[in-house]
Amino acid sequence: MAHIIPFKGIRYSQKTSRAAQRGLGGLICPPYDVISDEQRKKFISLSKHNFVNIELPESNKKAKKILNSWLKNRALERDSAPSIYIYRQEFEVKGRTFKRTGIFAALELDESKIHRHEKTIQKHIDRRFELLKEVKVNTSPIFCIFPDKTKTITKLILGTSRKSKPAVFTTADKITHYFWKLSDEKTIALLTNKLKKVSLVIADGHHRCRTGLLYKELMSKNGKPGERSGAPYNYILAFLCAIEDPGLIILPTHRVVKDYPDIKEKIRKYFTLSAWDGKSTPRLACCHNGEFMVMKLKTACAKNRNKLELSISAVVLRDFVLDETDPGDIFYTKDIDEAVKKAHEIQGYAFLLDAPDVNNVYKLSEQGIIMPQKTTYFFPKVPAGLVIYDING
Repeated sequence: MAHIIPFKGIRYSQKTSRAAQRGLGGLICPPYDVISDEQRKKFISLSKHNFVNIELPESNKKAKKILNSWLKNRALERDSAPSIYIYRQEFEVKGRTFKRTGIFAALELDESKIHRHEKTIQKHIDRRFELLKEVKVNTSPIFCIFPDKTKTITKLILGTSRKSKPAVFTTADKITHYFWKLSDEKTIALLTNKLKKVSLVIADGHHRCRTGLLYKELMSKNGKPGERSGAPYNYILAFLCAIEDPGLIILPTHRVVKDYPDIKEKIRKYFTLSAWDGKSTPRLACCHNGEFMVMKLKTACAKNRNKLELSISAVVLRDFVLDETDPGDIFYTKDIDEAVKKAHEIQGYAFLLDAPDVNNVYKLSEQGIIMPQKTTYFFPKVPAGLVIYDING
């Protein structure tokens, strides 16, 4: 069901990467939604060609000007042959080393074939849409996951990667990156055919996907009938990774809210509370006025509810506690200490969540169930600037 095609990726030239601090590691950046103002300054200090200038620009028009300039002076170059790109990240979580491997490809924009799992925010879509209309390239990919129980696709990707040497570099966050270009037509055909049999779920990049769909709608109205089906704007830059990949890591995102009048009442009404010693890993806990409590949903509240939904702590919290809270009033963080500190500062509540099971997220998405914003945090993020997709061809 997933339709991917190779594309002529736009990438940093060897001359540009050699001139930058850390090579390619000084040129790429995370996707826009996790870059703070301070981090943006650091990326720019690494190289005048750092991709943050386009991914999170001072203005959309400036991003277009910079992109055109880099293409003209060959800081960025377009590959000569349509390719699929294999990409691996090697990283540590809690002292353990993981490797996550997948591919970059152009993915057909079809809402019936790409399932989403998180709620989107219109203002974020609007901002990315305006940038896309200006630069006309996908600056960062959407991240999709797919089932590969027999590991047929994974074995093909890994086997192909062993046939050639990758570009290898390390970024300041101590992540080692491996990048291969795959241009062999037979291997690409084999890979694309195997992926036609799987269903995709967006792991990260819901706003980017919606932006791509809007651009497709816009261009489809203006394009000639004969060129609409195969037009580049019908596709989006995507990174695809198997659910079974041992490096597919989800981290929890905790929530902090003010002490609204009804929160304490809801917690006591729907949950059984017990003291938390900080050693166990409960599905859901809260901290208020320095007191840590484990929150266990009462049995009566779970009746007639989708068990898969109730396995996601962000869903439980939304449905039983934060159902009337504006998402804009919720402070999100991956760090427990920061959540507790923030709750103390505002005399509110820190809700500490466990990480959702990726298989449950996938199954719920296939059922069309939309989960709250920031239900998942797939770590690490897939960077921007490693390979760019031109939606104009």
